[in-house]
Amino acid sequence: MPSESMFFQVFLLGEWVDYPKSANKHICDAYIAGDEKVEFKLKMDGRDANYTIDFKQSVQIAGYSGKTRKVRPPWDMMKSTNKDHQEKNEATKVAGEDTKQPAKEVVKKEDPAVVKRREDRKKALEQLKKCLEETATTKGWEEEKLVKTRAMVATVTKEVIKLGLSEEEVRPLRDRMRKVHNQIQDLKGAIRVYCRTRPPNQRELDAGSKMNLKFSDDRMTVSVATEEDDKKFMYDMTFNPGTQEQVFEELRELIQSCYDGFNVTVFVYGQTGSGKTFTMFGPKNNPGVVMRAINEMFRLKKEEYDAIADVQMTCSMIELYCGRFSDLLHSGKEKPKELTIRKDANGNVFMENSIEKKCQDPTTMWKLIEGGFEGRKMTATAMNAESSRSHLFNIIKIQTTNKTTKKVIHGKLTLVDLAGSERVKDSLVEGQALAEAIEINKSLTTLGDCMELIGKGQKASFRNAPLTSMLQDSLGGTAKTLMFANLSPAFINWKETINTCQWAMRARKVENKGQNKGDEQPEKGDSKAPKAKAKTGAARPSKISAVKPRK
Repeated sequence: MPSESMFFQVFLLGEWVDYPKSANKHICDAYIAGDEKVEFKLKMDGRDANYTIDFKQSVQIAGYSGKTRKVRPPWDMMKSTNKDHQEKNEATKVAGEDTKQPAKEVVKKEDPAVVKRREDRKKALEQLKKCLEETATTKGWEEEKLVKTRAMVATVTKEVIKLGLSEEEVRPLRDRMRKVHNQIQDLKGAIRVYCRTRPPNQRELDAGSKMNLKFSDDRMTVSVATEEDDKKFMYDMTFNPGTQEQVFEELRELIQSCYDGFNVTVFVYGQTGSGKTFTMFGPKNNPGVVMRAINEMFRLKKEEYDAIADVQMTCSMIELYCGRFSDLLHSGKEKPKELTIRKDANGNVFMENSIEKKCQDPTTMWKLIEGGFEGRKMTATAMNAESSRSHLFNIIKIQTTNKTTKKVIHGKLTLVDLAGSERVKDSLVEGQALAEAIEINKSLTTLGDCMELIGKGQKASFRNAPLTSMLQDSLGGTAKTLMFANLSPAFINWKETINTCQWAMRARKVENKGQNKGDEQPEKGDSKAPKAKAKTGAARPSKISAVKPRK
């Protein structure tokens, strides 16, 4: 690209403005030559003023005061295209008046190391420019091409850094890589719905129940036998039952989306005993989604981010039981603070007064979750001896701060183990357990209604239940959501299985159309935001001495 068609800009008085033509050409010639810095002059108030641009830091430095201002190169992603720039009228604002630029010093014999560094830098700039030009428009590309492009951008980024470009200079490449990765995830669906069954349990075998699920070879269709006929349902993927490794592999890339600044939510839905908690937690020797997600987060931190960014992770664990939130990380004799759902300025939901523990390694985070899990509400029902009677939220927040550019990115991973969805008459419970079942069904119904309305492009109120209030930044918009519909394989449970399949089919209709404008979402401090009450002794079921993740 010739210097005449390139444009640098400086941030002045709250907006990006051009350099005068002669100064811009002088700056671009130095940049194309691979120089790390360039000195130039601008006429200010009738006098010549000396300036320097540090290309590696992308800043302009005033010679008379040392004051710095941000500068952006021609192919910075935030800048308008050069074509647009050339079509501007003559009234375009400039940083100052043009004047004669200093002549480039001619050195008869330069240090070979300096020459090599300049050549490497020039080569790197050419690679950066070519990569950004080739990936400037990726709309409509198929997933396979996007995956190859993402890998190409990642490779170019590493190469140009080795050739001497700074972190500030490769920022457009990192932004481009995040953009392409996000496109890949969006092609897979704003809400992905996976279906998973489990092997028959002893209760079903003892009852002599037939198996009523048939999975097709396309790994997308499941057929459910009923008393009348077979009903078919289609999902994004099915597991029969699949290994814990295979299940996690299908959501692994969503962990990268957390680092890219998105809210990611994974939740499991289904009747009691269908394998939800096994999918989410699993035993120690065969861990589920939660532990594997934690390991992946810290793997990315070590291999991809520690060298360029300061990464901070926090963990919190919230239980929603009978319409009341409680903090499972709370310990001590003092009364826990009242938990309140709030939203920050960016629309992200958070639980005010909840405990967020900083974690430096996966072992520490997992021990926190194990400790909190033991306090979860369990009740024996006709469906399961240890039935989860609460919705459990494991929330992991990531903050990355680039060591050079100081750019901060926030992401959030919410892992939700929903309570059993069976009908009250099938659970054969009464008293407090009956109240639990009624509250569970009410919240799950509201969640299904919200997803269906969003899928139709209609206004959805998340305030109708505490569960949906917690998930309002996790459905539609820019959020990435994955749901597992867990199914019992036994014919005796066919009615519950059909209900689960039908509920999950509604979730697949949710589309990603950008930030939802129709959602009724109270801002931070809104008195209408639903408040979660601190847990009280009256609402607790009988104490359970030990709670273990069930298969």
